[in-house]
Amino acid sequence: MATMTRKNFLKGAGALGAASIAAGTGVAMADEAPAAPVVLTAENVDDVKWAFEIMPEEWPVAEDLITTEYTNDIVVVGAGLSGLCTAVSAKEMGADVRVFTASSIPMGRGGSNHALGTKVQKAMGIDCTPDTPEGRHAAKVEKLSASFFIDERKWSDWLGHSAEAMDWMIDKMESKGMYVDLESNYTDPDGIMTVPRGAHNFYASSGIGGAILGAPICASNYAEIFTEMGGEIEYNMRGLYLIREDNNTGRVSAIVAQNMETGEYVRYNANKAIVLATGDFSRDADMMAKYSPWVWKLFKNCLRTDEYDYDAGLTYNGLYHGDGHKMGLWIGAGWQKTPTCAPMVNCAAQGPSLGAENFSGINLSSDGKRYHNECVNFAYGAIAILQRPDHIAYSVWDADYSKLHDVWNGFMGSLTSDEQLQAWINSGQYIMADTIEELLDKLGFEGEAKENAIKSIEDYSRYADQGVDEEYHVAPEVLRPIRTPPFFGARTTFNFSACTFLTICGGLRTNEYLQVCEDDDTPIDGLFNTGIMIGDYYAGCYNFVMPGMNLGGVCNCLSYLLGRRLADPDFKFASGKPIRKSTVEDESVDNDGAMLLAMFSGM
Repeated sequence: MATMTRKNFLKGAGALGAASIAAGTGVAMADEAPAAPVVLTAENVDDVKWAFEIMPEEWPVAEDLITTEYTNDIVVVGAGLSGLCTAVSAKEMGADVRVFTASSIPMGRGGSNHALGTKVQKAMGIDCTPDTPEGRHAAKVEKLSASFFIDERKWSDWLGHSAEAMDWMIDKMESKGMYVDLESNYTDPDGIMTVPRGAHNFYASSGIGGAILGAPICASNYAEIFTEMGGEIEYNMRGLYLIREDNNTGRVSAIVAQNMETGEYVRYNANKAIVLATGDFSRDADMMAKYSPWVWKLFKNCLRTDEYDYDAGLTYNGLYHGDGHKMGLWIGAGWQKTPTCAPMVNCAAQGPSLGAENFSGINLSSDGKRYHNECVNFAYGAIAILQRPDHIAYSVWDADYSKLHDVWNGFMGSLTSDEQLQAWINSGQYIMADTIEELLDKLGFEGEAKENAIKSIEDYSRYADQGVDEEYHVAPEVLRPIRTPPFFGARTTFNFSACTFLTICGGLRTNEYLQVCEDDDTPIDGLFNTGIMIGDYYAGCYNFVMPGMNLGGVCNCLSYLLGRRLADPDFKFASGKPIRKSTVEDESVDNDGAMLLAMFSGM
């Protein structure tokens, strides 16, 4: 795999001159003398550009360097699940589609695909559709988790079409010998985050697949289906820049790419649409610093921002460099309205758990004290650990904890309570001891921290006996005394080895039809955006309340719909500037509180 350093990638961005500095970082561009950092103010914040917002000066390349040219109605950039799903969906309806990708193979990561009301759920007797109380609850909890700072029109499309799209995907995968099952759901003892089983996993006949390895197999199957229908895919072809007509004011009509093996430049012309499906930007330092700053501060020492790997799959230290995002920004695309892009993280407190849950027994921090209500899923368990100064958590349980469930249904199969206990003893995964004091010694607790841990465990056992958690008010049915040897423990450190699934969701401003838009929401003719790049679908943190929302939502359902719509000559996409009733004057008038008074007075 070709490697490109960040220095080479940013070469030529000196169009900003000696003061061409990533805003606020104080880092000068390559071969530039250091300059004073730009001081941002309210007046200049929109005028200061980051290096990634400026197209490198060596592009566009001279026309005589472009040796190959293709023309199709639809050009899809990226051969991950979202790009290939879009391509297959459109091709199946008769559209003229071509795919090219910087990867050397079809790409995918994970394997959970969420949907509501599918034929698999119906066959299993699971009644969960957008119109059942369970379906409405699940969707609303996801939106509430995002503080409703999302575009609900996109969510409406998913709710209305997820079953249709998933049933279509099931048919496609079954035609390639795969079968589908549903993950066990996370059950919140308080019911807040409990959702019905809706995460669909795909398995090959060999049994390989599921929540971790299903997506790469599905991507390969989509690629095979697409080529069997007569579609063409070029691999090792990196998109460089878009061509937007009329000095970046007209339609996007082409994209120039470079063969990463031969260096050849290729122009892909699109009569109808270019679809960007190029993944996230978690390996670009500047984009992370601007669009997901709190995540960048946490992970900047372990992200591989200096390495390009377009075949990155099951990696935990970031994925891609935001190529598609940058290409869109260079021709006038806006950024999503949600202020920071939501990360996908998972670093729950380790210990025996079911599915996507945090270890629900006692969680301690390095001072020996509890630090949160342990009954959350693993995304929120991660956020709780990140509130600790050292990002370290400890889990403690005893032999009787195995009786918390009669049957432990996990990702790797089902075990009885006795089998689970024996599995803990035999696995060597956890620290084990005959006494709590010995266990705490092995976990590294000393002095006051050890005294605190002993007291915390004693208090926790007392809470379990009385059925009332006086500290964090965990549901009584989850509380279990910690008194029966052997005792078990685990230490979780949120660092390079634990930033599991790190991906950044969102990016370019995208309307409900997945058209890329300018800052004022005007659609850019001919340019579309799908997959994890879709802006304003997530906010806060990707939370796994509905596991598989990324693959099932934006990569499958919305991509499937985009393919269908692009293939339909009668479908009306948005065009022109959006309707805007308010004016600058409306938004600049003094706020005298009249509206608020009217609301509360019933006027």
